[in-house]
Amino acid sequence: MTRASCRTAGGLGVVAAAAFATLLVVVSVHTAMNLGGPPAVVAYAMAAGVVALLLPPAIGLLERTPSWVLPAVAVACLATLTVVFVVGVPRSADLVLGVGSDRANALDVALGELAAGRYPYTATTYLGNPITPLPGALLLAAPFRFLAGTAAWQNVVWTALLLPLLNGGWRLRAGPTLLWLLTVAGGLEVWREFLVGDDLVSGAVPALAAVIWTLRAARPDDGGSVRVLTAAAVALGVTTCTRPHLALVVVIVAAAVGLRAGRNRGLLVGGVAATAWVVLIVPFLLGGSARFSPLHVAAKVTDERGLSPAIVAIALVAAVLLGAALWRVRPTSDIAVGWFCAAVLAAPSLLSLARALFETGAVWGADLTLGAVAVPFAAWAVVAGVPVPSTAPRGEDPVPLAA
Repeated sequence: MTRASCRTAGGLGVVAAAAFATLLVVVSVHTAMNLGGPPAVVAYAMAAGVVALLLPPAIGLLERTPSWVLPAVAVACLATLTVVFVVGVPRSADLVLGVGSDRANALDVALGELAAGRYPYTATTYLGNPITPLPGALLLAAPFRFLAGTAAWQNVVWTALLLPLLNGGWRLRAGPTLLWLLTVAGGLEVWREFLVGDDLVSGAVPALAAVIWTLRAARPDDGGSVRVLTAAAVALGVTTCTRPHLALVVVIVAAAVGLRAGRNRGLLVGGVAATAWVVLIVPFLLGGSARFSPLHVAAKVTDERGLSPAIVAIALVAAVLLGAALWRVRPTSDIAVGWFCAAVLAAPSLLSLARALFETGAVWGADLTLGAVAVPFAAWAVVAGVPVPSTAPRGEDPVPLAA
């Protein structure tokens, strides 16, 4: 199969679109189960496959519509999402949507403790669970908590931000805009998290923005200002310091920058981003590693809380495997970086899926939602190779874009 035959209308890749639809299905299994059990999971998987096949004609239709149609559709979708968010979830849908999830409550509790001058990681959510978001998540959510009353409002803002990120700017294009609509309206887990205030998907959007900024700042043909690249690396460190496995995104981006702009710039990005992690985390670690509850997440894997030898060994193995994969693949393009990030962030869901299949032979009881953080990166990877239409005046030959 030739490279051209792998492209749909608008330049969207058929295989990439199918991979993205598969990711949406995998992370939405739990929500689909709540909606209707195994038949609902199968139905949603089939619907996602059909949508992936219908993307080419849908993109073609949108490309032929008047210029006002895409902005109108996007604004209508955002307005609908905002209204539904404000109105809230009916009580009858509580169990279906999983309103009992305390991810939506953890940020508000932690920020409330900080506002009162107390150490946030000794508090618990209304389900009695520890606060697990890292300090970067608290920093990003703080303006929404103190201005709007709840950190859940960040879902509205980050969902809107994803649209220009996928389009590469404010000029809307058919392929990226349609993929955004599919993500925010067609992803069961994305939709559920938006409604109840969970931040797995929305919290990854600022990190995606920082990744895009860092990669663009490292382009040699853009002058490659060290000052701008340093600022982008700081943003990369802050926005990825939300959950532990997002540290792998820093490694991937630093490696990509090193391959594209030289080893020194790659080390600069990695060092500055890692320093941002240290600055954010160390003040809370001074309260004692036993109190820093993100370390409690390790208990889900090793049955031991804190920095146990087992979790350190797992982290080292993951780092070695990632290093070997980066050395083998050597990602330099935006597409490669996007899929690399999506793959490592979806790994928890894939491992849980494999474990469920091995132990029970079925996926119905598995909660695969942790990989939802990969959704924004996968969406960006799908559209990263879509060519940007030329803005040359009619009658003039367009300037060919760099690959």
